[in-house]
Amino acid sequence: MSQQFYVVVNQVLVFAILMLIGFGMAKAKVLTADVLNGLSKLIVKLLLPCLIVYQILGNGITVQHLMANGRFAAALLLLYAVLGLLGFAMAASSGLRRSGKDMFAVATMFCNIGFMGIPLLQSMFPGNGLVNMYLLIYMMLDQLLLWSVGLSLCTWHAKRKQAGSALRNLLNPMTVGIVLALTVLYLDISVPAPLLDTIQGLGDCSRYLALLYLGALLATMPVLSMLTKPYVYFLIVIKMTVLPILVYFVAGFFFDSTIQMVLAVIVSLPPMVANTMMARTYGGDERVAAETVFVGTIACLGSIPLVQFLIAVLF
Repeated sequence: MSQQFYVVVNQVLVFAILMLIGFGMAKAKVLTADVLNGLSKLIVKLLLPCLIVYQILGNGITVQHLMANGRFAAALLLLYAVLGLLGFAMAASSGLRRSGKDMFAVATMFCNIGFMGIPLLQSMFPGNGLVNMYLLIYMMLDQLLLWSVGLSLCTWHAKRKQAGSALRNLLNPMTVGIVLALTVLYLDISVPAPLLDTIQGLGDCSRYLALLYLGALLATMPVLSMLTKPYVYFLIVIKMTVLPILVYFVAGFFFDSTIQMVLAVIVSLPPMVANTMMARTYGGDERVAAETVFVGTIACLGSIPLVQFLIAVLF
């Protein structure tokens, strides 16, 4: 476990360096607002879908493997319910109301799995096909719930009506990519190696560009004023530090140590960047979305290694 802790610290330092480079590029006017807008669309509409498509098609996973892990999927659904209830409770305790409370629950439920969770877990479990499968199951559920439950929560008290139907919102590049990849997997269609290599390369780009994007966004945000908000401390201390340790402990009664760690790492992640994009597009509370993403992302550089250290010491 101590070796795994050092792997986590190394990966978190890589995150920090990439974000620092993005911050510097924004201050130097290289990553301008127009560049960031285009970069966010590129990541969400192309690079991240490529990442999950490769997770499905490029790791030797079969439909039978997915169907054999129903218990893990059920545990994830239960975890989403717990996170949602916890999010509403923490928001109410910190004085948030209406759209802010809804957006905070979304921030609590949906973690930055694509840009931080996948590279982190793959560095902790290199070449582990089971971990890749667990990540795939999580990402499929995550995207389906984000664009249904998450979007409904985001717009429940929105300033303007939700743009488009729930069905149309589900037809985004991520879910379309998941359906197409699962269809190819189910029909056992052989994907040409050059095409699969291209998809893999595009997907790998998302991790680096997304962290540069996050660092550049931090350069435009009033970070110090965010630190006065009580709900960001609820997010950091309860959701990102205490809860992962509890999840690791409880999961030990039902799963092996690998799944224990996968679930603990997922819960320790900060909110996903897409929350801010969704709030801006559909009239949710963009201020709460941005504050939780930015403060949570900065805090995770210390909280994730802390969680790993405490798990190593306690268990």
